[in-house]
Amino acid sequence: MAEAIPRSGDAPDPRPRDPVGRFLYAWSMLSAIGGSLVLFAICAVSVYSVVGRWLTDEPVLGDVELVQMGCALAVAAFLPWAQMKNAHVIVDFFTHSASPAVRRVLDRIAAIILMVLSFVIAWRSFAGAWEAFETGETTMLLGWPLWWSYTTLGPSFFLLGLTAAYTAWKGTLHSEGGME
Repeated sequence: MAEAIPRSGDAPDPRPRDPVGRFLYAWSMLSAIGGSLVLFAICAVSVYSVVGRWLTDEPVLGDVELVQMGCALAVAAFLPWAQMKNAHVIVDFFTHSASPAVRRVLDRIAAIILMVLSFVIAWRSFAGAWEAFETGETTMLLGWPLWWSYTTLGPSFFLLGLTAAYTAWKGTLHSEGGME
């Protein structure tokens, strides 16, 4: 079972040791940091809008649209980091008593499924962006081109697909001192 609990200082370093893994690990960390910055900005916009509504009866125009687009971007940006850290929520009700080898096989199968679905979502995000661009679709209040939000999701899901492929290939063996 994957644990999202921080390890003590004497635990082995769980980071990948090979160049591909180190690159994906760093790219995923940067993606998560970017998602965090977007989330903080969205929180600031929400607070400003609520305070503006309370004090002057003038909220930020399109605050809901901004929150929706920002949260989607932030969540998508966090997913690759969670995959590299083996920190996705796992419900192991049926596999709790299975051997570690069986759980590793199931983790690899799950990573392969995640890889395929992530690449499909990335592809469809870019296809949706192109369609929104061609039709000129915009947000309701701000009038911003809708394709902007689609194009920001595609790279995150592409990175998630790469990290899932990597973890399926190398295995998610953080409990044994890092990637194989």
